[in-house]
Amino acid sequence: MTARDPERRERIVRAARELMGRDGLHTLTHRRIAEHAGVPLGSTTYHFRDLDQLVLAAARLSMADGRERIGTWIDGLGPDPGQVCRALAEMTVEYVTRHRVRTVLDYELYVADLRRGNRQGDEWIGLLRTALRSRFDRLTADTLTAAVDGFTLQALLAGDPPTVPAAESLLRRAVFG
Repeated sequence: MTARDPERRERIVRAARELMGRDGLHTLTHRRIAEHAGVPLGSTTYHFRDLDQLVLAAARLSMADGRERIGTWIDGLGPDPGQVCRALAEMTVEYVTRHRVRTVLDYELYVADLRRGNRQGDEWIGLLRTALRSRFDRLTADTLTAAVDGFTLQALLAGDPPTVPAAESLLRRAVFG
């Protein structure tokens, strides 16, 4: 199957991720994914024996995208802790507002990982933690990571969109006390 269409597997994974982002993880079926990817139903089961494998592949794709985004973000920052707090606040608010669908999907995959036991969630949180440890001591980086995670989840659940000053205040408190 892949010899004639080497990108088919990736199209299937991207289609699954799009459907999960749009409709939620619970709506996935091989049939819906195949239709969305424009491939025969047998292609999804050829490449992925079950939906868990497909969800894991979609999570890995999201993880790769996240690794690239966070790497680019941290590389663009200077050493000033206040600047890092401001930039982290801006990124957090952007994830909750402009990239809400992707962020909700990331959390859905993160929580689903608890049930599946794939330990991808540790790696997911580790992306930001590792980036922040390049700018802060271990405890401060871990505190910032937890603060961002909590702020993001609460902001996704709240009715009002978060503001950069509110996020920055929280992060500055974590860094400067």
